[in-house]
Amino acid sequence: MNKKVMMVAAVLFSMLLTAACSNDQADSPAETPPAVVGNEGADEKDPSAEESSTEPIQEDKESTANTDVKPIGEPAAVGDTVDYHGAVITLNSVRDSEGDEYLKPQAGHTFKVVELTVKNNGQEPLVISSALSFSLTDSSDLNYTVPITDDVKMLDGTVAPGGELKGEIPYEVKQGVQGLQLSYGDPMKEGRAIWTVE
Repeated sequence: MNKKVMMVAAVLFSMLLTAACSNDQADSPAETPPAVVGNEGADEKDPSAEESSTEPIQEDKESTANTDVKPIGEPAAVGDTVDYHGAVITLNSVRDSEGDEYLKPQAGHTFKVVELTVKNNGQEPLVISSALSFSLTDSSDLNYTVPITDDVKMLDGTVAPGGELKGEIPYEVKQGVQGLQLSYGDPMKEGRAIWTVE
């Protein structure tokens, strides 16, 4: 009898011990606050992610606000930019010059100096020749020549894709001439970019 009682007691004790262990294991999943803290940390990162996503949008607005590029054939003036088949050309300014100590315009004439910036948005190098790529005409379609003078930094060179070239071109014109137009073109491409020079 004593052995049977002891056996029953041992079985009961082992059952109680198993139940106690299973309660401890059930309680341990309740300890999940670290996971919640981790979620809160992720929430703190979200505002910074939202800020970083809004910054590029603001930069895009600024870049689009500053781009006012005219297509070929649309009238342009001093300060305007024209996209000529990937050659993006800006007529920055126009000034009069009396030349240098070696070369001066003839009586009643002046050097009309145009300053330009050429950016190559194409895929191939762009060759710029001040004498061949550009021309200046007046209302009577007279084509003006380019004198060689030390007074200007000539706009000549090769512009790599994505590169930029800035320089000047002088033209000897009669003082008070009307209807001056500067144009740029490539004989292998259609149309010309034209600026009114006043």
